[in-house]
Amino acid sequence: MNQQILLLMVPVSYLIGSIPFGLIIGKLKAGIDIRKHGSQSTGATNALRILGTKSAILVLILDFLKGAIPIFCLMLIDEINSNNAILIAICGIAIIFGHNWPIFAGFKGGKGVASAVGIATVLNPLSALAAILTFLPILFITRYVSLGSILGAITAMIILVVQSISVINDYNYLYALIVGPLLVVKHHENIGRLLKGKENKFGEKV
Repeated sequence: MNQQILLLMVPVSYLIGSIPFGLIIGKLKAGIDIRKHGSQSTGATNALRILGTKSAILVLILDFLKGAIPIFCLMLIDEINSNNAILIAICGIAIIFGHNWPIFAGFKGGKGVASAVGIATVLNPLSALAAILTFLPILFITRYVSLGSILGAITAMIILVVQSISVINDYNYLYALIVGPLLVVKHHENIGRLLKGKENKFGEKV
């Protein structure tokens, strides 16, 4: 692929990430801005609390796909080399920035977990599997979605870093070292509530 076209994919990736599916579904289903309710996030967890299970599943799937599909398409149509491998990692980062700070929604979005897992699934399926296998037991035991998300993200990013630094032309570690801490930072309010024992558990109304 022409490098100029690939460079153009960075802002395009940000715009794709900026599509606020949680906000859109909230408007269509209930005529509300879910950012004014619950945890004030556009993500699937807040959608579950505010809009119900079906809407939350739809938000989860769409947020996952807006991470996975653009990266999959880039990797499918282009031979990976040292130059565009870096740009593909940057496109993944751009998607997360778009989701968290969407230009289409006043730069107020979600926390990026579903989209990050979607991207990780394409970059390294093992890392995504590790994230899910970390998330589910923690959710089952503690019922804290935020705790499972944080630890799942950390697990996935560690695997991405460890596996990519030993592979030529693999820059997944660049994605991991930026997105991993970003996901944790976006959960800083949740971390504060967890430490105080005030975090909402899965299934509870806010």
